[in-house]
Amino acid sequence: MKRILLLLTLLCIINLNLNALTMKEKIQQDLSKVGVKQEIIDETVKLDKKFAEGFVKEDDKDEKATESKDEWEKLYQKDKRNYVALERLIESYFLTEISNDPQKKKYVSEYLKMDIPEDRKNFVLGRDFWNYSENKEKKNEYFEKVKKISNNQYYLKTIDFFEYILNETENIKENGNPKLMKQKIDEITQKMDEIDKILDNKNLLEKYRISDEEAYSAQLTFFMVGGILKAVTGDTEEMVNDFINKIANKQISKEVAEYNQNKEIIIDLLIKVVLAFKEFSGEVPKEGKNFEKLMKRLQETEMYKRIMENSENDEGNANFESTEDKESNIYHEEKKKYDK
Repeated sequence: MKRILLLLTLLCIINLNLNALTMKEKIQQDLSKVGVKQEIIDETVKLDKKFAEGFVKEDDKDEKATESKDEWEKLYQKDKRNYVALERLIESYFLTEISNDPQKKKYVSEYLKMDIPEDRKNFVLGRDFWNYSENKEKKNEYFEKVKKISNNQYYLKTIDFFEYILNETENIKENGNPKLMKQKIDEITQKMDEIDKILDNKNLLEKYRISDEEAYSAQLTFFMVGGILKAVTGDTEEMVNDFINKIANKQISKEVAEYNQNKEIIIDLLIKVVLAFKEFSGEVPKEGKNFEKLMKRLQETEMYKRIMENSENDEGNANFESTEDKESNIYHEEKKKYDK
């Protein structure tokens, strides 16, 4: 009996490990299928880890964004079957914000000819145009194609969320009706929850080829959007509670945390800015000790502890950008993106 229980336990552990898909494993599997050499796959994994989840612009000269573009371009030229490098290269071209760049158009054209699923190609391009371009008509062209050809529920629900935000945000701002705003926020929250169910399901992550690092990154992004909207409607406490209950105490691996370190910083900054605004606007005294309790709960979260630990480590390196400086730089870059 003990032997049987031990075997069952081992099988459960094996199944759990199979369901988890890391970014390294995803790149390895995807590029192996199209015949990319192991040496180049290893370089791709290394470069992906270096630049991780975006936020590569650090100054007005775009030095980091240029570095990212140059390194991905060099890697892609070694083997033009490396569509992972090409996806990151195209994203880097969007980050440099050069309008009508012929090189960007060339690489987009090459990407569309890649022998990979059509819905993936169009979703990736649609997402890039959404995030970094004001050319919404072009963005819709890619998303519309995904809606016609794909059964991927993550793609379809994400596109639905993006389009709802685009259509309804201005209506919420212009109307100013509290009841309507609450209704719209509830609808947005429902759409976010539907996506979250996919991102929390290991079997669906494997099915839709979403790595653990990408899943957590997406959850952070959706929280940022939802958090801002809840703050706009004045429901700051619910925003903080959502952050604590859904995001800040998630059990994630060291690799996932490192990959999304900058995004965690921007989330932390978002919470601080909202609470500071409440204080400066005079709303904190009316709420009494409730905000003090919220701040204490924030400081007890796993994410906050990680950020503080990284900040303490930064202090020991005089040449390393401080967490506070990084927060400021990331905030301005994110603000520019969402202002569009």
